[in-house]
Amino acid sequence: MQGEASGDAAHGQTRVPGAFDLEAHATLFGFEETPARATVIARGRGWRVGGAARTFGIFVVIAPIVAIFPPHAVWLIGALVTGALLARRRYIERFTLVHVEGTCPRCGATLGVKAGRLEDPHPLPCEACHHESSLQMPPEALVARAAE
Repeated sequence: MQGEASGDAAHGQTRVPGAFDLEAHATLFGFEETPARATVIARGRGWRVGGAARTFGIFVVIAPIVAIFPPHAVWLIGALVTGALLARRRYIERFTLVHVEGTCPRCGATLGVKAGRLEDPHPLPCEACHHESSLQMPPEALVARAAE
């Protein structure tokens, strides 16, 4: 059922509500691409705007507090610019990559990834051979899932 967390017995992880799986592949120049499965969450406009406003609001509250310390203007401007940058980062996160199942094209080791904003292509560092492959998925699959 959508919106309900369920356990994934094969991997011992909890299913994130609203997440969906996509077929993808890991690519590394000079090596044959390997299949991968990515778990992604589509983020709606409300989630993105709310998170961006909350982030910027926190830094607006912090700015006058840090402006007490000399040099005053530097801390004030620094807090506001940091808040704006972090708010922008939250606003442009249309998809969140939660999990990737796949192997490194170079050495065959299992790839791991931190949850975060999905980039195109998304970097996949290999802990075994220290090469960075790329997660590539069809953009039309993401657009189709976001429209649902």
